[in-house]
Amino acid sequence: MQQSRSKVIGHPEEIIDSELKKFDSTSDHIQATRKLHQRLRNEFLEQFPKESLNQQLTLDKYCTGTGDRDNFCWWIERGLQPLGYYFPGSSRSYQIYWKKSTQEYSKHGFIKNTVNDEDAMKEVAKLLHNLVNQKNIDETAKYFGDSFILKILNTYYPLEYFPINSEKMIDHALKIFKVDYSALNLFEKNRKLYEVYVEKKTKFNLDITAFEFSNLLSSNFNLKTGEDISAENEVVSQGEYQIIQFHPAYSYEDFVRGIVAETDDNGNISYKVENKVLAKFAKKAQENPNGKYVLIIDEINRANLPSVLGELIYALEYRGEAVTTMYEFEEKREITLPHNLYIIGTMNTADRSAEHIDYAIRRRFAFYNVLPDQSVISHDKALIIFKQIVQLFEQHMSSDFKKEDVMIGHSYFIIENDEELKVKLDYEIKPILKEYLKDGILNESASTDIENLKV
Repeated sequence: MQQSRSKVIGHPEEIIDSELKKFDSTSDHIQATRKLHQRLRNEFLEQFPKESLNQQLTLDKYCTGTGDRDNFCWWIERGLQPLGYYFPGSSRSYQIYWKKSTQEYSKHGFIKNTVNDEDAMKEVAKLLHNLVNQKNIDETAKYFGDSFILKILNTYYPLEYFPINSEKMIDHALKIFKVDYSALNLFEKNRKLYEVYVEKKTKFNLDITAFEFSNLLSSNFNLKTGEDISAENEVVSQGEYQIIQFHPAYSYEDFVRGIVAETDDNGNISYKVENKVLAKFAKKAQENPNGKYVLIIDEINRANLPSVLGELIYALEYRGEAVTTMYEFEEKREITLPHNLYIIGTMNTADRSAEHIDYAIRRRFAFYNVLPDQSVISHDKALIIFKQIVQLFEQHMSSDFKKEDVMIGHSYFIIENDEELKVKLDYEIKPILKEYLKDGILNESASTDIENLKV
């Protein structure tokens, strides 16, 4: 893997202002996303109306871990994820959850010693009801994490709280606008960032939601680490490229995400899910939105592409949208391919497997032909042999084929001395040409000319 050199590309607030000037709220993508967000929020509020939240939050309707995708905690963590990311790190953050291994409710924090599960749930429900209806933040923060509280407040009050709940990310966002946040707590920082959003929205007279403003920030800066903003308040761009090679045995589990076996010191085997090449590289790109990340797949046509890519075929086309994968990693099944991740596949059109790429794959890629180029061949004898082979194809190629699809590439002729050219000619070039004879690409009349090729 290689990493490009970093470069300064501007000042943060200037970049955001430039992006805001280009923002188009009428685009189909923006309108579709708004409808999705409104639908999700409405579904959540119908199930958990703030006026009767303490009545709605029963064990079944609150606790995660049961496999049910309709409980409060699932909605906060998963169902509402398109409106703003929240990840607790552990189900313990919810204070009570269903533990599959013991088949019982696991209680923590201020309800740990409450014997009856129903009573424990009532305590949680009362606290969250007061948070949502009275905005009793200080009291709730004694028992729940700040990010969890902010996610809930943003869900119920999207016109008051900004859709970012990570303190580090909020700090880095405020840094973009040179806001002094040193004396503020997380909730005050969040409200301050919302004020910045309103100021920018008013300044540019924009129809832009807080989520869209947040997305614009995270699309241009690494809010997670802040590493792309220098001490001089300049944006620094870094990127990477990685080269991998596909082969017939290459699978989804090699490329995207798969299960691996591990053996401990006692010889016990355990299994876990691991992110593979694409998922790891996509995560890097997401964390550094100003960098360009290029994944080069050599001989992409040699693998069974529909099998290797799986549901990622959709993600190739709809960048920035989460796609559910076959395996759950760190309690998430989703993978997102960001806009700054570029995938380049190389293939030799002479390979038979190039013809078997299905149309669903082809639609997701642009195709660019790199034809043999004699201008890059500097060795005199190599250039002579290259021209002889070009003439050989013109005179003896079957009419069923096109020269640009089967002609030997110039890489065979980029050599340093006569000996290297002789080895390439005898052990690489001639064997390919003889295979072309057997396959009918070249007519039998070419056999003599092939044998006469010499350094």
